[in-house]
Amino acid sequence: MDCQKVFVEIVAKKKGCVLCDLAIAILEELHEDLEKDSMAWDVVDLGSREGIQRHNELTRLCGRRPPTPSIVIDERIAFDNIPDFDSLSSAVREAISRRAMNSAVEKRMGT
Repeated sequence: MDCQKVFVEIVAKKKGCVLCDLAIAILEELHEDLEKDSMAWDVVDLGSREGIQRHNELTRLCGRRPPTPSIVIDERIAFDNIPDFDSLSSAVREAISRRAMNSAVEKRMGT
């Protein structure tokens, strides 16, 4: 994961998941609206071995098991469901701003 990008993960069963399809559509539209290279996203497909492994990893990182479906932003559970466009957009934009602010502070401190 690029440390400059906000990373959004959709935790869902990829095949036949209407809510997952909705989240993908929202993230695709949002990705077009955002500054280039400010966000990356992926689906944690609980129908695959890799998805189950990532889900277990997220459980450890988040301190609790992300529900299915849910949205994880920068390894933090942001939504226990699939939100509407405005809510997800706001959360991603806040994460981008937070990351930019932290980066600026680190540069000033010389780290």
